[in-house]
Amino acid sequence: MWALVMIALQTGAVAGPVLPVPRKAPTARRCPPDDGGGDVVVCGRSSDADRIGTIPDYSAPMTLPRARAEIPGVGAVSAEVEQADVGGTPSKRAMIRLTIPLGGRRKP
Repeated sequence: MWALVMIALQTGAVAGPVLPVPRKAPTARRCPPDDGGGDVVVCGRSSDADRIGTIPDYSAPMTLPRARAEIPGVGAVSAEVEQADVGGTPSKRAMIRLTIPLGGRRKP
């Protein structure tokens, strides 16, 4: 029963105004006017009109700034990632470190 209701709702008219058909983007090159001489004139767009362009090289390693924030009167907190071998298996981990200076003079 519900399947018939859903099919009936899909076949109904669409609510809202009818949208115009989008036009193609005009090209910079125009065909010359027809001179009526019986010659065949072939007009076309530039061969690189639809090309994206050069793609940036993402294979180079990126260096991100360190995620570190100073906590006034306490110390600093930082987020880091590490990789170490544990029994011959690589272990990847994310670390959040809180650094509190002990003794000495604190920064104001």
